[in-house]
Amino acid sequence: MNEIEKVYLDDLQKIKETIRDAKNQTLVVVNSAVILTYYKIGSIINQRKTWGSNYVRKLANGLEEYGKGYSFDSLMKMSQFALIFTQNEILEQPVTKIAWGTLIKIFTKCSSKEEMLWYINQTYKNRWSRSVLLKQFEIDAYSRGIIDPATSQADFNKEIIKDTLALHFVSEKDVHSEKDLKDRLVDNIILFLQELGQGFALVGREYRLSPPNGKNYYIDLLMYHTKIHAYVVIEVKLDCIEPSDFGQLNFYINAVNDLEKTGGDNDTVGILLCKNANNYEIQTTLKGINNPIGISKYKLLEELPSYLQKRLKEIE
Repeated sequence: MNEIEKVYLDDLQKIKETIRDAKNQTLVVVNSAVILTYYKIGSIINQRKTWGSNYVRKLANGLEEYGKGYSFDSLMKMSQFALIFTQNEILEQPVTKIAWGTLIKIFTKCSSKEEMLWYINQTYKNRWSRSVLLKQFEIDAYSRGIIDPATSQADFNKEIIKDTLALHFVSEKDVHSEKDLKDRLVDNIILFLQELGQGFALVGREYRLSPPNGKNYYIDLLMYHTKIHAYVVIEVKLDCIEPSDFGQLNFYINAVNDLEKTGGDNDTVGILLCKNANNYEIQTTLKGINNPIGISKYKLLEELPSYLQKRLKEIE
C-alpha cells in the first residue's frame, strides 16, 4: 500500500466517524450540528487539496453508503465552505441558523466574505426564505444597501410552520394520551420552543376562552409569535388527525381573533400537531377554510435515528 492510498483510507475513516458521531447525537437534528458536520468534513478534505478532484471523487465513492448527500459535488461544496469560514466565525455568526441549501446559494453567489456574512445576517434577521433571498440577489441588495421588503404576511405564516418537529426530549414510553404529550411539551418548554423555531412564546396551556355564550373552551397550547405579531393556536393530536379537528381549530382561530387579538396583532395562525396526516383529508377539509392553518407532524425520541440519518443525507 503506497502512502497516498494509506492517507486516503485514513481520511475516509475520519469522515465516516464524523458522520457516525453526528448520527449518534440526538441533537444533530438542530441545524447547527449538520452545518458543523459539513465544516469538519470540508476541513478534512482541504488537508489534501493539492491532490486534486480525483481524490475527492474517490472519497465520494467510498461514502456511497451514506447517500447522495456525500456525492462529489456535495463534498466539493463542503470543501469550499470550510475554506471560506473558520469554525469561530461559524459559531459567532448566525451561520448555523441558516439551512445548508441556503448557505450554498449565498457562498456561490457572493464575491467576498463580507458580502456573504451580510446576506447570512440579513437572512437570519429577516427570516428570508430561499426565494426571498434570491430576490435580494436580483436587486443586488448588498451593493445598493437596499432590501426588497416584498414579503407577504402569508409568506411569513408559511415559514413559521415546520413540516416535521423532532421531539427528541419526549419518549414513547411516557406518552399514552394527548394529556401526556402536552405534559411533556410544557415540562420541556424551552426545548419545545427551540424546535418550533425563533419567535415563539408560550401564552398558556389549556388556555381558556370565555365567549359571550357562557361556555368555556380550552386551547391545548396558545402561543404568540413575536416576528409575525400574531397568536398561534396549537392543537395536539396523539395520532392521525380527523376532518373534525380542522373545524375545531378553525373555531379556536376565529375565537382568538374575536376575544384576544388587539389592533397591533395580525390574524391568528393555527397548527395541528399530529403523528400522521392523510393528504386527501387535509386538502379536502381545507377547501373553503380561509384562516391560515398548517400541519406539523412530530417524531418522538425512539423514531429519530432513521429520521436523523435521512436529514444528514439530504442536500437541498
